[in-house]
Amino acid sequence: MAEPKCPECSISGVEHIISKDSEERGRDKHPWFQVAYCDGCGHIYGVFAKHTITASTKGPQLVLNR
Repeated sequence: MAEPKCPECSISGVEHIISKDSEERGRDKHPWFQVAYCDGCGHIYGVFAKHTITASTKGPQLVLNR
């Protein structure tokens, strides 16, 4: 199988693709997303959502005060 190669710095190997949790956190203190990037030059391969809203999760509520 061919090893992935960074389009910016040409370093090759899956061990050079790393990910990091975002600084942004949800109410439950879990990260919203992860960033996958090259550890050689910092080229970003993608951003992947970790925080999802399901039907059982209460979203924002609108409160009207009179």
